[in-house]
Amino acid sequence: MDTVIVGASEVAHLSKSNGENGRIDGELMLNREAHVTDDLAIHIKDGIIVKFSSNDEMIHEWGSPIKSSSEVNYIDVEGAAIVPGFVDAHTHLLWDGDRSKEMAMKLSGMSYREISENGLGIASTVSATQNASIERMLEIGKERLRRAHELGTTTLESKSGYGLDLETELRMLQASSSLEKNNVTLHHTWLGAHAYPENVNQNNWDRHLIDEQLPAVIDQGIAQYVDVFCEPGWFSVETTEEICRKSMSKGLEIRLHVDEFTDGGGLNLAAELGARTADHAGYSCDDARAKASHAGVNTGFLPGTPYVHGDSFQTDLARSIEEGWKWSLATDFNPNCRSLSIPFVGSLAVHRMRIPPIAALIAVTTNAASTLDVEHGVGKLVEGGVADLNILRTKSADGWCQMPGDNSVRISFHHSQL
Repeated sequence: MDTVIVGASEVAHLSKSNGENGRIDGELMLNREAHVTDDLAIHIKDGIIVKFSSNDEMIHEWGSPIKSSSEVNYIDVEGAAIVPGFVDAHTHLLWDGDRSKEMAMKLSGMSYREISENGLGIASTVSATQNASIERMLEIGKERLRRAHELGTTTLESKSGYGLDLETELRMLQASSSLEKNNVTLHHTWLGAHAYPENVNQNNWDRHLIDEQLPAVIDQGIAQYVDVFCEPGWFSVETTEEICRKSMSKGLEIRLHVDEFTDGGGLNLAAELGARTADHAGYSCDDARAKASHAGVNTGFLPGTPYVHGDSFQTDLARSIEEGWKWSLATDFNPNCRSLSIPFVGSLAVHRMRIPPIAALIAVTTNAASTLDVEHGVGKLVEGGVADLNILRTKSADGWCQMPGDNSVRISFHHSQL
């Protein structure tokens, strides 16, 4: 079927890249004229962008007035701007339970340990998730993906990690795989090394992850990536390296949690391993950032997490642009950061971390897509690429992230819908 989209005031196509995997880095992130075009109509056939032209040319080609029929889906966006579908490349999509009570406890001065002793903390999420059937996980996942898609996300990375036992980790990955036909393309990550279960010998658990969980995950054949929470107090650099190298030998690629609370050397390890992305990285030193970028490692910043914790934003995004480092943004959706809104992440980057909207848009589309094995055109709008796109509520493409607390996306299309 043909789809013809006309009437856009601006289209942020993001087609001019200067890096591997179509990335846009450094000063080019600030060059709005290179990435946004006025008066651009789009012809799509069977979910693939066939042609761009001016609105007048497209209307002349298809006849005026163009009307929808069984063969042509005609969309007049009436002066709205169009941007690529958002790519949320770091989420903990599947878990059960509710930890909303913890915020009041934190504000009253209770420590994380004290909260855990009151039956909450990560142990409560793990318990609820272990008790969730596959049907329950699918119900939870479908609703969350519906919300994410309404907010403009068309590609999303989904981690396991709240199972902390083999059976639940496999069930989470199975549920994630079964959710793929929900107008959001999913990518699957095994995060068995998320935390140590209570009352286990850490060395024994490390062996369990490597000798039992990893082989079962490989046999299951769903996970594309491995992730480890590499942080002092969680998994050490040495253990992280062993898990990653063993996983790499089995065909998984690396995505890491690093340096969220302190500079523990995680980003340096990511550079040595050649990870796809190393996320959080709020406390990584500049030398590690430069080393990682030079090694082709993306750093995924997750500003929603310090926001919900009431912490300051440690990352200087403007410095990352100035230095030409490779970076992206994502939601880090999890039980403590319950937002699937990429536009809100963009708002934090623009309103609080002071970078231009076009740079933030690149970080949640093109650059995020470069960390995943995506179809051609994901994260941008190019001829011959998939038609994942968002029609905004604003005339300017910059408006995608300037409606905090509201949804800047009027309608989101995954290419399977067109």
